[in-house]
Amino acid sequence: MDVMGIATALSAGLVGAALGAAVTWRVIGSRAAARHARLVAAAREQVAASTQNARAVNARLQAELEKEKLSARERQAAFAAEQRSSVTRLEGQLRFAYAEIDRLNAAARGTGAMPADGVTDGSGFALTRPFER
Repeated sequence: MDVMGIATALSAGLVGAALGAAVTWRVIGSRAAARHARLVAAAREQVAASTQNARAVNARLQAELEKEKLSARERQAAFAAEQRSSVTRLEGQLRFAYAEIDRLNAAARGTGAMPADGVTDGSGFALTRPFER
């Protein structure tokens, strides 16, 4: 072998290695691109599923929140009605108690006597006054 044959063989080997490296690089690159595309598609699908799940959970929690708000309003209304009923009942008992006190005072003074000093506030309630023991 002469120098020219060795140089030609060496050049051919280098060109072959370069072409082989280029082909290998292209094959590996295309496989990597395909794998990347699959991973991106899987990630997007997972994000879409997570988003859909989060939306479903959010809708359920919003419905529960509205239900709880309505329930709280109903409880407040019932409590207010109960308080009004209690106040009305206690006012009736207080009127009865004052009427009983006025009746007992009138009975103690006689049948034609005016209540205490004849002073009332016009509401049907007797004015508060001290009693002797």
